[in-house]
Amino acid sequence: MLLSIVSSVNFFLRVVLGLCIGLLLGAVIFTATPARAQSCGYAQCWGAVAIGPGSAFGFSHGYGSERDAINVAQQGCRYDCNVVRTFYNTCGAIAVADNGGWGWGWHAQRELAESTAMNYCMDQGRNCRVRVWSCSK
Repeated sequence: MLLSIVSSVNFFLRVVLGLCIGLLLGAVIFTATPARAQSCGYAQCWGAVAIGPGSAFGFSHGYGSERDAINVAQQGCRYDCNVVRTFYNTCGAIAVADNGGWGWGWHAQRELAESTAMNYCMDQGRNCRVRVWSCSK
């Protein structure tokens, strides 16, 4: 009888230990997969700003790949944007002049990204205004 109880307890402990090891390995594998490592959770964040004819614009932020950031920005302007700029872990902005000239800027601070875009825009035309901005960090 005692041997039966010891055997049952031993079996139970092996099952519990096996489950714990399985859960631990699963957690390690899940957090180390490439898809997880590309997520914005590790501060690897892509964003994009885009402009097109008329007042078309689009933007994105917080994407794990540059391609995804571009696609979302293009969706925002119904794939009519002909200028798309990407940025990584920072802010981006595009300013547009009344003659259609434009400027692009990026910086860790939104205001400085907009200021850079405005400065480049003023080299292209007058009455520049920021049409789109986004931050991905």
